Amino acid sequence: MATLTVVGGLPAVGKTTVCRKILRLRAEARPQSRPPTWLRIDSIEQALRDSGEMLPGMPAGAGYYAAAAVARDVLASGGDVLVECVNPLPLTRSLWEETASDLGARYLAVELTCSDTAEHRRRAQQRVSDIKGLELPDWRAVQHRDYAPWPEADLRLDTARLTALEAARAVIRAGSAGS
Repeated sequence: MATLTVVGGLPAVGKTTVCRKILRLRAEARPQSRPPTWLRIDSIEQALRDSGEMLPGMPAGAGYYAAAAVARDVLASGGDVLVECVNPLPLTRSLWEETASDLGARYLAVELTCSDTAEHRRRAQQRVSDIKGLELPDWRAVQHRDYAPWPEADLRLDTARLTALEAARAVIRAGSAGS
């Protein structure tokens, strides 16, 4: 059974770093198997902005819907999907649940947080985008982001208390528990 894993949380909590570790660990553990398809909402949204189909600063529902469509195709083919996104509201969260449910796929919802405000701020101020053209939000934008806590997530991990490797291992364990 295919699995849809969604890693969400505010900008600068470590989503990209944790997702990269998940992919590396999965490749090491199963070198002959197909890795999960990694869908980064930031990459999709930047491509939409580059195409002129989405203006800077516009609400970004299009990126989520495009990613969900690709996730459906991958899940339908039996592949696993790893989605990296802020996933700020119940509306975006229900999109992923419906995507998995419609295809009979397992669904793992993961929320990353950073309880150390000084560390979170440092990360937001020091990080550099690896997506051409993407302007990362500054600390003020992170603080004022429309984001509802996600208490119903299957797994909630604090990246101020866990390394990225520890968080990745926890996600993999949680995903394997449903196998």
